[in-house]
Amino acid sequence: MLLSASGCMLLDAFGGTRRYAFEHATHVKGEGLSCADCHDDALAMDELAAPRAETCSSCHDALDAQAEPDRRVASLFGESGFRAAHASAQSAEVRFPHGLHAQRFTCAECHPGLSSNEDVRALEPMAMQACTDCHAREKAPNACSTCHTTIDDVWTPPSHETAWTAHHGLVARSASERTADRCSLCHQESTCLACHADEQPKNHTLLFRERAHGVVAALDRQNCAACHTPDTCDRCHREERPRSHTASFGGSFAGHCLGCHLPLREEGCVTCHKSTPGHRATPKPDDHTPVMNCRQCHGIVAALPHADKGDDCNACHP
Repeated sequence: MLLSASGCMLLDAFGGTRRYAFEHATHVKGEGLSCADCHDDALAMDELAAPRAETCSSCHDALDAQAEPDRRVASLFGESGFRAAHASAQSAEVRFPHGLHAQRFTCAECHPGLSSNEDVRALEPMAMQACTDCHAREKAPNACSTCHTTIDDVWTPPSHETAWTAHHGLVARSASERTADRCSLCHQESTCLACHADEQPKNHTLLFRERAHGVVAALDRQNCAACHTPDTCDRCHREERPRSHTASFGGSFAGHCLGCHLPLREEGCVTCHKSTPGHRATPKPDDHTPVMNCRQCHGIVAALPHADKGDDCNACHP
């Protein structure tokens, strides 16, 4: 058996692969062993100690006598020790005193799923969010230097190097779960406002201001709201009407409302015209029901005098 370059698979003489035989479920749930039974000095060492061959042999000498060679506990160990030690190894950049935490918390609090784990490689790594949340609850220090040896409050993530200024807005609005993509770790909302007060986003070109910004605002108001409040739009449009508001924009046959607001919605025209009576304010007479054929009385030959030709009266006349 040979260990692959990734350290995750064993290669046999024929090029086939098999997964590690070690399963936490068998030992924790099946045999009732505690973590400290296999991980020597788990309550004292700064880094979780990988199982030692002699520790496993205390139980497996008898069990392995009837097992196939590649299923014996010895197959889990090489010259450097436990082959799956990488599963619990922590980065040299991370400062985590395992023993200190193990004395205060149960293993399952930080390592959920141990009792059902059937493959040591499938264990979920600890998430930074879980650590910071716990530190907040326990009133422990939460500064970067608490858990990191080189990362501090002025450290720049690798993602901030190549064309970061151009694409940082997309990252900030994304739902990425990567720790380095969480802007709030280092930045406050005031950071964005202070920067964009001096430098506008790259897409705010002359064409954007003259023509495109209205379309963008209609599709993604949340994006605009990152910097702009409703009074920003009101103040500008009090002095300059939207480009679409030409001389023929109004009138009963005009299609001004259909360009953006079909079907009509409550947040349609009222976005700007808060004091103007809405089209929905004209109810049908009491003896009219939604199933009636309006054209029978209101437009037998010609289309009704509406921008949408009266195709759906119930849309505006409840």
